[in-house]
Amino acid sequence: MKKISLKKWSFAFAVVVCLLLASCIDGYHDDWTFSSGVTNKTLESPADSTIQILKNADGSKLLVSWPVVSGAKGYQVSVFNVDDPAHPVPVVDDPKKTVPIAYDSLFVDGCTFSCAYLKNTKYKIEIKALGNPKFSNKDADSATVVQFSTLLPAHAIIPDGTDLYTYFQSNAIPDSTKEVAYELMPYPATYTLSGPLDFQKHWIVLRGDKIHPPTITYTAAGRLMTTSGITIEYLNFDCSAITSTTSDGAFFSFSSTPDESLKGINSFYLVKSPKSVLISSCNFIKPLTTRFIYDNSKKYCIENLTVDNCIIPLGIIPTDGIIFFKAGYANNLYFTNNTLYGTASTAGYFLKYENSARPDRAGFVSASINLNNNTFYNVVNTGQMANYPAMSSVTVALTLSRNIFVNCGSGQVVRRLCVSSTNMVKTFNDNLYLFNGDAATTNTNEFVPTYGDKSGTGYSIDPLFKDPANGDFTIGAGATDVFTHASGDPRWLQLTQ
Repeated sequence: MKKISLKKWSFAFAVVVCLLLASCIDGYHDDWTFSSGVTNKTLESPADSTIQILKNADGSKLLVSWPVVSGAKGYQVSVFNVDDPAHPVPVVDDPKKTVPIAYDSLFVDGCTFSCAYLKNTKYKIEIKALGNPKFSNKDADSATVVQFSTLLPAHAIIPDGTDLYTYFQSNAIPDSTKEVAYELMPYPATYTLSGPLDFQKHWIVLRGDKIHPPTITYTAAGRLMTTSGITIEYLNFDCSAITSTTSDGAFFSFSSTPDESLKGINSFYLVKSPKSVLISSCNFIKPLTTRFIYDNSKKYCIENLTVDNCIIPLGIIPTDGIIFFKAGYANNLYFTNNTLYGTASTAGYFLKYENSARPDRAGFVSASINLNNNTFYNVVNTGQMANYPAMSSVTVALTLSRNIFVNCGSGQVVRRLCVSSTNMVKTFNDNLYLFNGDAATTNTNEFVPTYGDKSGTGYSIDPLFKDPANGDFTIGAGATDVFTHASGDPRWLQLTQ
């Protein structure tokens, strides 16, 4: 018997494998030599059950893949953001363009593509097999359509017209170490909150519709509370039945009966990462006449508290604070892309913590206060933007970036936020400060050498708000410096343009 050397055998095997692979993947490029064997056929698009959707390692992309359709030259792919089904928005960028441009559809010559991962977004993905004319194969008659969402799946959808207090009295929340989502119906759906709804230790997502948020109306007894992590998003609120004299009144508060298992250093009740408190994309249809956030006089320490993309009008409010921690504090506060405005001139505080609150009290090494891209107008006009004496520390970072402060905090915004000290680690970028139309007074109070905004990027001009009395803070076209610095809640810059 003639022996074949291992080297020659390996070479022969490799040739065979290459020939087989070429045959299998024919249909992607019509100039490849070997055919899949499929000819004169009308193709079928990939079955929806075979389409796989995953997130990439860094969480920035969705990766979509499907098996080969034999005889196909390629695939026509469309991906849309369908948060508003009546107005789908394409989200696929053409990778061949120097500047990415979103297209309704793209030709894909493989079995995979990627697109931007968008948080809390509903996608519609369409994939259509395209015939290879070289082998007389025709396009599929239709595309396969797959609906996909990056929203946390809802445990329950609560019907329109429900009193949320009675609903949760009758419907037990499942025990879970993960978030449990409850979804409300889109506008024109309305809901009431007639009593103290305390989620206690449950980690809850309470959300409405991203495009058409429903409204929750509080009665005088309405309260929304937790002793754990919570996300409140895509909802409108009417809390006007709760007056400024209500002792425990608040849009959102922490439970008056904390979960004792949370108790840590110095008896603080710790809400720690990955749990957090997030209030996002919520608007108030009537001026708020109570506190926005309140700790119910209990020693809570919230590691991460975020308020993002909200519009919050203020009426006559309690003088103890809009965000008021009487016994505790938020270790990291992120207040971003919001519009907070007073419909009346009041005293009081925008942000107040218990006097001794600082990061090490609850076992943290550092803390931060971050106000970025907000429009503040007539907020505690005769009061103070902050009061938290112990936060005057090198372990605390204060960041003010691209905010507009008009008629706020007695014209002493920076002084109060940095506790009249040079101890905090301070970062300032592109903030507008104006008090009662007097740029000179603003310059004296906000840019003082000892503790003021010394970044060289702060400025004082009239932003020419369109109609601040009625909550329209669209920037006037003549306020060019605001556009140059990109200051304030971004929605008002976009409306101008």
